[in-house]
Amino acid sequence: MSQASGNNYDVIIIGAGISGLVCGCYLAKAGLKVVIIEQHDKPGGYFTSFTRKGFHFDAAAHSFGNFRAGGHVRKIFTELGVTDAIHISRFDPSDVIIAPDFKMTFSNDAKATLNHLGELFPKEKNNVAAFFDFLTSATQTEIVKLRDKTFGSLLHSFFSDEKLISAFALPVFGNGGLPPSLMHAFSGSKIFSEFILDGGYYPDGGIQKLPNALDQIIRQNTGTVLYRRLVKKIVVDHNRVRGIELDNNETLSAPYIVSACDMTQTFTTLLGDNVVDKQFTASLQNLIPSISTFILYIGIDGPFEGLPQPGTNMWYLPHYDLDNMYNAVLQCDFAGAGMYMLRVSPDQRTILAFVGAPFKTDRFWKQTKKTSAEAFLQRISGFIPNLKKHTVYVDAATPSTLQRYTLNYEGAAFGWAKIPSQTFDPVLSKTTSVQGLYLTGHWTSIAFGMPGTCYSGYDTAKRILRKEQRP
Repeated sequence: MSQASGNNYDVIIIGAGISGLVCGCYLAKAGLKVVIIEQHDKPGGYFTSFTRKGFHFDAAAHSFGNFRAGGHVRKIFTELGVTDAIHISRFDPSDVIIAPDFKMTFSNDAKATLNHLGELFPKEKNNVAAFFDFLTSATQTEIVKLRDKTFGSLLHSFFSDEKLISAFALPVFGNGGLPPSLMHAFSGSKIFSEFILDGGYYPDGGIQKLPNALDQIIRQNTGTVLYRRLVKKIVVDHNRVRGIELDNNETLSAPYIVSACDMTQTFTTLLGDNVVDKQFTASLQNLIPSISTFILYIGIDGPFEGLPQPGTNMWYLPHYDLDNMYNAVLQCDFAGAGMYMLRVSPDQRTILAFVGAPFKTDRFWKQTKKTSAEAFLQRISGFIPNLKKHTVYVDAATPSTLQRYTLNYEGAAFGWAKIPSQTFDPVLSKTTSVQGLYLTGHWTSIAFGMPGTCYSGYDTAKRILRKEQRP
C-alpha cells in the first residue's frame, strides 16, 4: 500500500462514532493514512455532549461498562492511550432499581451486591449467585446454547420469583429496547454483565471527553477527521472500492473504506442497486431496527433535598408487567409505559432522563414533543419532590432528533433489534461482497453500547491490518 498525498488515503472511515474512532485510532497508530468523514460538527455519535443556557448535558450515552481490569474496553483504551489523556471514574452504586415493593442497589462491590439481593429475596439467594457466576464465566459452549433462547427464558431457568425477574430485566429493557420475552438471551446477558455488574464508568468532565480524546489520538498519528462533511456516494469499480464522493462533489480515494454508519444507508444510498446484490438488499429490508428513545434534559439550580445520588442510574419500575410496558412504548403512551431511567450529573446541575420510543414520523414528534416533555417532567416530579421548583431549563430529544444528528435509521438507539431471529444473522458481518469495503459499529454488533461498538471498531481494524500484514 502506497502512502499517497492530497485526496488519496489508505483508509476512509465514514462516521466518527465510537466504533469509527476506535478503528481509526488503531489504523493510524499502525502507520496508515486514515481520514474519518463525519456529518456532525463533533465526534462521538450518541457519545456526545452539548451546552444550553449554561447547562452542560450528555446527549444520549450517560455511562458505560466493561472497564474492569481484563475488560476489552479497558484493554482498548489502554492500548490507544485514552487512559493517559482522560480520567475515568466509576460511580457507586452504578444502578438502583425503584420497584413498588423494594429498592434494589447494584454497588461496585460484587459481594455486597449479592448480600443485598439475598436479603431482598432470601429464597433466591443461591440462584442469584449462580446467575452472576454464569454471566461472568460462561464458556463458549454455554453461550452457543443460548442461540435460540430469549433473555426471559434464561431468567426463568434460574429464578421463580416474577418480581425479581422483572427487576433484573428492567435495565436490560432500558439499555436494549426490548422486554425479556423478546430480547435474545446472549444480548440480554451481555447487557446485564457489562452495564449492570460492571457499569457506572464515566469520563471526568462529561461524555464528550472520550470521543475528543480518540479524535486527538488519530490526529497525533497519521489520521485526519473532517467534520460537517456528508458522504454522498461510495465509488466502486469492478466490485472494488475506489473512494467516496462528498456532497460538495469533492472526491477522496482509498483502497479500503470502512462504513461506521447506518447499514441501511450504506447499502441503499451510498452503494446503490447497481452494486449491491438484490437478494442481500431484500434480506436487509427484512431486518427490524431497534426502537429509539425520548430523552429529557433538565437544568436545575443546584442540589436540593430529595435529589437522587449524582452519577447513579436510577431505574423506576411502577409495575412488573414489562410486556405491557413495551406495548405502551410502541403506542407512545408514556404514561402507560411507566418505566424510565434518570441520572443526576456529577456536578448536580443537570438531569438526563429517557424512555424508549418508536420513530413514528417527523411530523408526529414536532406536534407532540412539547406535550410529551411536559408529561415526562410531571411524572419525574412524582418521584423527586420539589423538582419543578428547582427546574431552570427543560429541553428534549425525540427519535426524529436522534436521526437528524446521527443519521441512524429511524433514530434507532441500539442498531438492529436484538431478537433471536436476527442476532446471529450473517448479514451483520463486518466484511462485505464488495472488495475493500468493511463495516463496523452497532449495526454489525451482537453486543450493545460502548463495549459492543468499541470491540467492533477494534475487530474491523484488525481485519484490515491483517490484510496488510501490519502489526
